[in-house]
Amino acid sequence: MKCPDCQNKLESIDCKGIVVDECVSCKGRWFDRGELRKAKDKEDDDIRWLDFDPFGKDIERLSVPSKGKKCPKCLKTMSSLKYRASGIIIDKCSSCEGVWLDHGEFEKIIKYLEHIMLTKPASEYTKDTFKQFVEIFTGPEGTVSEVKDFMAVLNLLRLRLAVENPKIVETSQKIYKYTPFK
Repeated sequence: MKCPDCQNKLESIDCKGIVVDECVSCKGRWFDRGELRKAKDKEDDDIRWLDFDPFGKDIERLSVPSKGKKCPKCLKTMSSLKYRASGIIIDKCSSCEGVWLDHGEFEKIIKYLEHIMLTKPASEYTKDTFKQFVEIFTGPEGTVSEVKDFMAVLNLLRLRLAVENPKIVETSQKIYKYTPFK
């Protein structure tokens, strides 16, 4: 396969335990269908529940004018879109459903998702926890993956509640200290 930017050869590399193709020159990366999500999940377990499917429904609202890059796998023209509300522009092939990230974009996506995780209020975590619980039974990933997503967001809800309500934490610690059932 050839790089859609500089036409140099793509070589297989390990990206967080996922084998992806990287340009030897510009360091752009090609992710086959689902590999970007898997690499993101392995990069930071706390953001694993923040999924984004560039081929999902309602994705048109994130579309931006295409850069005209050719898919390194099937050579069809890729379309461009924003990764969620991040402003990071990614390229996707609607034919083989792969994603091209320019050099450094994977790291920018991780930082963006970590920012969401750190700034979300408990009220939003409560909604997301319920959504992730429902996805255990209805989600697109396997049950084990969906349970891991649920546990990650549930833990973040617990932490956010502690940050937003320190008196509750203090009181619960006092109760625990004096309870005979340890």
